[in-house]
Amino acid sequence: MPQEPADITDPLAGLALPQTQAEATRLAQRLFTLAFRQAAGSPASQSTLDELRDRGAAWCDAANSRDARALRLALLLTGLDQWGLAFSQAFGITAMPVLSALLGGLRTDLDPQEDACFQRWFAQIDAVEAAAIDFKIELRRAIHLALWHAMAAETDLEAAQPVLHTLGSLLLALDARMPTLGWRLVADTLAHVQIGLIDHPDLPELAQSGTRCLFAALREALPREHYERIMAHATQAVLGWQHAHDAARH
Repeated sequence: MPQEPADITDPLAGLALPQTQAEATRLAQRLFTLAFRQAAGSPASQSTLDELRDRGAAWCDAANSRDARALRLALLLTGLDQWGLAFSQAFGITAMPVLSALLGGLRTDLDPQEDACFQRWFAQIDAVEAAAIDFKIELRRAIHLALWHAMAAETDLEAAQPVLHTLGSLLLALDARMPTLGWRLVADTLAHVQIGLIDHPDLPELAQSGTRCLFAALREALPREHYERIMAHATQAVLGWQHAHDAARH
């Protein structure tokens, strides 16, 4: 599977190892999924909100220093925020009260020094491309693939268009916002989309047609050489996966 390129130096790796960054990605996805289900159904009870907050707070508190705890919280809230923005855009959701309450609740008990530390890491994650790069790769991959699967689960291409449009917009925005590394994250997503089609041939035909539309839209929106660079990187990752997959079967 595509991995982080070896030539990237993460300035936050000393406080948050790749394993910790991966944990942040998975926890943010689990918490958001629960919050999204609540938003799509009945309002969450206070006990549910408390449980979500306590689960996130416990993971942050497991770090061994104030800086490490603040960085964990910055990673977790960054992940929750980006999941919320993506799904609000894709599904036309104007508000997610459970998510808003969770985001606020996780910061409620911070003292002024802890809050200042949190804000510093939160800003650095956003401003420095290589900061928490493992987290960014896995987070974007998870969000993009969730939208891709949601697109494929629609009844027809017209119904899938809002989600498909959101996915394309997110990929283009990522490429523009991270001028040095963004293209690699876009390539990672496109590689995993292709791997998904290969590894799950029973997916609905809409997965194929929607993917063709996505790739065509990116090809039109991006400069030709840049698009070809992204696709070459994605293709190399897919071929590497196929080789490893074939070797494991023999």
